Amino acid sequence: MTATPLYPSVRSLDDAETLCTLLEARLDTVEAIIREETDHLATARLADAFSLYERKSLEIRSYERGLNHFRENSIALARFQPSGLERIKMRQGALQATLEANLKTLQTLRTVSEMILRGVATDVASTFTLSTYGQRGTMLSPHRPTRAPALLLSKKY
Repeated sequence: MTATPLYPSVRSLDDAETLCTLLEARLDTVEAIIREETDHLATARLADAFSLYERKSLEIRSYERGLNHFRENSIALARFQPSGLERIKMRQGALQATLEANLKTLQTLRTVSEMILRGVATDVASTFTLSTYGQRGTMLSPHRPTRAPALLLSKKY
């Protein structure tokens, strides 16, 4: 776990650049954790993905504090126009794409879980009849409920 950096008040171009660099580092850390979680989820290593929860929460809170400080100094940042502003905009776009991939993976896992549970519930609730012979010595076709489709899981999206 990383310590929350102290964000400087923006009083000069150097302060503005420092703030941008610190926020960019927070963005990198949050994005890396979310990518790691997505990789674990995509390969069905759920315990590994869930073990990242606490660390991810701490890093996201640290990023939020930095973003709030960034917003509080928006007037000074607009005045000094540090080069880091464009990098942060680009990094925000990359973080958005990472979050979308994570959400798609979670939605896929939810859908697969629901299919499995429905299939199990159908199998448990179904009644199978014995195969017997009819009056003319022909095999009666047993009534069998339709089964859930075979489970296919892609390890990469």
